[in-house]
Amino acid sequence: MDLNDYFDPVSLERPRFHFVPEEHSFSRNISIHTPDRPIRDLDRHQLALVGIPQDGNALIKGSAEAPDRVRGMLYQLRMINDNIQVYDLGNLKITERVSDTYYALRDITLELMERDIVPLFIGGSQDLSFGAFLALEKRTGTHQVLTVDPRFDFAVKPEQEIHSRNYLDYIMDPEKTGHFIPCHIGHQVYFVTGQQLDRIENEHQVATRLGEIRHQLKMAEPIIRDSAFISMDINAVRHSDAPGTTIPSPNGFFGDEWCMLTRYAGLSHTLKALGIFELNPSNDLNDQTSHLAAQAIWYFIDGLSRRIKEHPLETPEHTRKFIISMNESEEKLVFHKSTLSEKWWMELPAKNPATNHNFFISCSYEDYQRACNQEIPDRWWKYLRRLAR
Repeated sequence: MDLNDYFDPVSLERPRFHFVPEEHSFSRNISIHTPDRPIRDLDRHQLALVGIPQDGNALIKGSAEAPDRVRGMLYQLRMINDNIQVYDLGNLKITERVSDTYYALRDITLELMERDIVPLFIGGSQDLSFGAFLALEKRTGTHQVLTVDPRFDFAVKPEQEIHSRNYLDYIMDPEKTGHFIPCHIGHQVYFVTGQQLDRIENEHQVATRLGEIRHQLKMAEPIIRDSAFISMDINAVRHSDAPGTTIPSPNGFFGDEWCMLTRYAGLSHTLKALGIFELNPSNDLNDQTSHLAAQAIWYFIDGLSRRIKEHPLETPEHTRKFIISMNESEEKLVFHKSTLSEKWWMELPAKNPATNHNFFISCSYEDYQRACNQEIPDRWWKYLRRLAR
């Protein structure tokens, strides 16, 4: 496919000032689709920036203006190291039908995945995540999808038309159980209903609220490490750090925590795509939120440039195995530890048809310690029950 047919070239005004000397800036060290430089030589890149100026199915409009505002801030930051090649494909061409955008994103995502290029979506409203879901559904295996959001964006009652507050209904459909494992971090309990919490519990989904994650941010790393797609709603950041959101709130992640989450995402070999959504420039103050989104992208790319290949199945020579016998249940819990980074995995007693080996889920050293104390980690149970559905 010719990606030039899908994208408008990048067209930005020259900035009034630069954070770093211009020759060291991000924009001088990436490939950019411009009117006189069409998209070409894509295969030598590892990351593609995809602007999506679309909020047609958003309940609150304004996020369609975000991609160029974020891009303008990102271009002024310092260049990333030479280990990563970035291509800014421009902004997706938008038609009157939002469904056209979803299926264009599906096709673009599949094309980039085939080339081992990670797409980074700069939205637009969060229902655009639907395009990534459609792409993952075309690929074999079960895919974990993670939302970083102050709310659960699925409807209490079924609805026909997709929008920014119910787009998760698609992957939570019982028919999609074999394709998707939904996970959530950062929800705030006063923004979710009892029915939503009950559904999360009944379907054995992993959901970690804001207070738990902020108390120990590294809890998020294993969940992020297993995710094929991460959809990040910038409404999850507190208003003082990100005033330019569609629904500002006094509570949420701090800006540096938001950047840490994206860096974890960049380090993960499992991650195939990332999206940052719901930034509303009309509510912003001195482009503060656009600047935060740009810094979060910078940290994601920095993480991506430092990825190392490690997994119990792929690098067994760099993995140590630990087996713990649980006295009461007579269950044996199997843990694996990387000698390269000291990251941990749990092995589940369930066959993964995509690999013909058992499922492995990322975990922490604390999970291993709990097992040593005869306590089965909560995520072990949830994943096993989810896979058995």
